[in-house]
Amino acid sequence: MKIEDFFIYPIKSTEGIRKSEVKVTSIGFDNDRYFAVANFKNEIVTARENAQLLKLKTELHNNTLKITFENESITVLLDSINNDIELSLFKKEVAGKIINHEINDWLTGVLETESKLVCINFNKLRKTDSTEISFNDCYPIHLISKESVASLNENLKKPVALSRFRPNIIVSGADAFQEEHWSTISIGECEFKVVANTKRCTLITINPATGKKSTNQEPLRTIAKENTSNSQANFGIYLVPTKLGTIRKTDTFIVQSKFDNYTTI
Repeated sequence: MKIEDFFIYPIKSTEGIRKSEVKVTSIGFDNDRYFAVANFKNEIVTARENAQLLKLKTELHNNTLKITFENESITVLLDSINNDIELSLFKKEVAGKIINHEINDWLTGVLETESKLVCINFNKLRKTDSTEISFNDCYPIHLISKESVASLNENLKKPVALSRFRPNIIVSGADAFQEEHWSTISIGECEFKVVANTKRCTLITINPATGKKSTNQEPLRTIAKENTSNSQANFGIYLVPTKLGTIRKTDTFIVQSKFDNYTTI
């Protein structure tokens, strides 16, 4: 097995950035979902509510964040992050920092609704169980395999791209859905614990290239038929880092099965 790609999503629900190496912190990949867009009610907005977010592209350079939408772009100096703000995400309270910059007027224009850019408050991180996270849905890191996506696509009339599932790690060389039986993972100097299967939602029915939702609720409908447990449609796995450092696509990838107690490289 091997690593195919790493991705980070600096702003929640926006287009991912492919990385050949990434720093692993206690809350996941460095700069992953550190930012989000909030509405006038201070609710964090995801692509479930505004699919236009999927068409926003981001670039990080030193102390700047560049955001592009179609032919327009704007750059934000990250030292403009200052005032605390109380936000909500999935109806749960989240502490953040507001970014006082013209970016907020710009986002309001391109998203066609009152919007502002916010950052996580590193001093008041939210938690899933005892795990601190950024603006992730549940856990710090999400992994899928190419084989699982290929198996799913065999059952779809219109194949979907891996980007639908917004993974942080893409691997290859395993049997389809074998990742659901892993307990721990080692990549180079870092280690991870597998904590849950990834529950899928309507977000994967939106084509990230167009922002349009499928009329037949695919691929969610097929996943619900083929891979459901505890009344949840699952696809991929969530990881929590247990040993931190920097990982690279060329690193050795080792997994431990939770059932057979064997190691696979």
